[in-house]
Amino acid sequence: MVLIPPIPPPPGDIFNWAGLAALELATLSSGRFMSISAGGIYTFTGIVLVPFYWLWTKLPIAHPPIHTLVIQNGSTPAVLLSVLLNVPTFIADIATGMLVYGLVRRLTGSERRSRLAFLAWYANPFNVFWISVYGGMDIIATSIFMLALFFGEEKRWFRSGISLSVAAILRVFPFLTFPFLLPAIRSRRARSYGYLFAGFLLPLVSGLIVLYSTKAATLDTLTSIPKQQYWLLDFLGWSVTSQYVRSALVLVIVQLMITYRYWRKTSPVVHLATASLLALSVGALAYGGSTHHFLWVSPLLTVCVALNPNELPLFIFTFLTASLSPPLFGLPIISSFPYLDTFVWGSFWAAKATYLVKINLTNTGLTRSNGARTAG
Repeated sequence: MVLIPPIPPPPGDIFNWAGLAALELATLSSGRFMSISAGGIYTFTGIVLVPFYWLWTKLPIAHPPIHTLVIQNGSTPAVLLSVLLNVPTFIADIATGMLVYGLVRRLTGSERRSRLAFLAWYANPFNVFWISVYGGMDIIATSIFMLALFFGEEKRWFRSGISLSVAAILRVFPFLTFPFLLPAIRSRRARSYGYLFAGFLLPLVSGLIVLYSTKAATLDTLTSIPKQQYWLLDFLGWSVTSQYVRSALVLVIVQLMITYRYWRKTSPVVHLATASLLALSVGALAYGGSTHHFLWVSPLLTVCVALNPNELPLFIFTFLTASLSPPLFGLPIISSFPYLDTFVWGSFWAAKATYLVKINLTNTGLTRSNGARTAG
């Protein structure tokens, strides 16, 4: 088992999260929830970080304003704050590895493949950078998303719906996977659909009631979030300025139609989720399709390659190009050559598209799955 402890990430993003946690702690201390207009879609992830920020405020050290820590990155307060705010990502990293192991064990019945997938998650330099070095908070919601898939494979649809909804509240993208999970329900359909829908709606409705009752959100503040955080619409393929649909949503809709019409009824939940997020990533604009957001797909592909070991060359190529787009671990040579940079970005896009085609071929029966037993 390979465990990488929290490493203080580069200055910038972690202190943005610290600023959000500080603001949320101040409002919670006054008995209120922070307005959703201030934190946008990051609001609920910020709440997760509040206890760790609060713990930092109780340490017997100086507590300078957050904005000054950006230029004091090597100071004791800055380092301790970075480490504490990376504790939840560290825990989520471990949980994700365990869920990867559990999914592979459930789908293949192979202890060997399960262990290899578990180790592959931690040995992937892409994961090492974005989680342990950069401190990507997306891994928190990703671990909950993987829990939703695990519950789905166990046919615990109410728990699956709750987990999927919580992950979506934290980081939006799992909302798109919800319709892709419906074909996975094969027995006692009406009751299972009801459980999934009820579980999915429970956190959403409860959250809205809390937000409205505490005046943390109104209909106007909720609908204005995409305009404030335009990258979200860019990721979904919608241009705020020109108002037209681009390829991302089209690919997601086409993939949904293919999934419902042509996929086998024994397709595993993890393939259903992978296809939805790969379609989104392949069609997304440059920023939305960045490697930062590919962290969502990383544990899914780790399970996929364990199900079908013949995908290993494609798996390696995908994460090699992902790790060079932009270059990780301070490799400036790629960015120094514009044509090389464009080639690597294009290769990463091609790898994602190829993986999407490969998973579709596997689940339509045009290519044989290697080793996965019937799921569900």
